[in-house]
Amino acid sequence: MFVTDHLAHCTTRVACTFPGGAEGTGTAFVMNLCVEGSNAIPVLVTNRHVVKGAVTGRFWFTLRKPNANEPDYGKHHNFELDNFSQRWLYHKTLDLAVMPLQPFIQQGQNLGYSYFFSPLTPDLLPSPEELADLPALLDIVLVGYPNGIWDEKNNQPIIRKGITATHPELDYNGRPEFVIDAACFNGSSGSPVFLLELGRTVSRASGMTIGNSRVKLLGILYAGPMHFATGEVRAVEIGQKTIAVTGVPNNLGYVISSRAVKDFEPVLNFLNKNGRLPARNEACPCASTKRYKECCGVTS
Repeated sequence: MFVTDHLAHCTTRVACTFPGGAEGTGTAFVMNLCVEGSNAIPVLVTNRHVVKGAVTGRFWFTLRKPNANEPDYGKHHNFELDNFSQRWLYHKTLDLAVMPLQPFIQQGQNLGYSYFFSPLTPDLLPSPEELADLPALLDIVLVGYPNGIWDEKNNQPIIRKGITATHPELDYNGRPEFVIDAACFNGSSGSPVFLLELGRTVSRASGMTIGNSRVKLLGILYAGPMHFATGEVRAVEIGQKTIAVTGVPNNLGYVISSRAVKDFEPVLNFLNKNGRLPARNEACPCASTKRYKECCGVTS
């Protein structure tokens, strides 16, 4: 498979139901964390606001062709989970959440399902040196489900292009995030944002190099600024006057820097080793000297 084919298989659509029956959709992607040799902990990564408070949630994995490491398009398995909000680990300060996937992969295998997806790996995270060598104005792609739109038949996301609007090395307004110039809509929350260079790479040190390609996970989309248009809507039949307020996207998106996903690794390692999360009053696994409930467990 070509590199862009793998990008199309790293995400899943997330559909949530909230108290009172409200529904929402978002994007999650599969990533391997806590990698040690051939061992890793696969997780789903999304935004906290996508799943926090959800009563039930669904996501989809494409099935693998029998005896072949290829997607069996048109065939996929739907996971539907109760107590969805409680199944995630939440970042203590950022709009991020992860959910360990191995129990669901094993559950599917017990039912005879073999899944095809392309997990992202830590080597896709740009190092500080790589970020410093990137010039301003980079081509990016984001993969997700804007307004919940997807190829339901083939379980495929929507891939969109854009450019960086601020440099991903710099913390925008003092936060570990940057801005992209791309069409960002509800449902795209949780989308991975990639630097994608095919057939040429650019850097501050070397300029443009023809023939090379590069893919890096720059961050996770979580929000975007909007301006509001107001207009008068008249219901002539009954003479009522209503003012409609419409949010208009600015075609900008706020993206959490990808290095933040590594913040989950201490708790994931603890969970993997002990088969449970830390008790509220235990020392936090991140070695902050705080208790878990005051640190990485503050919002979980």
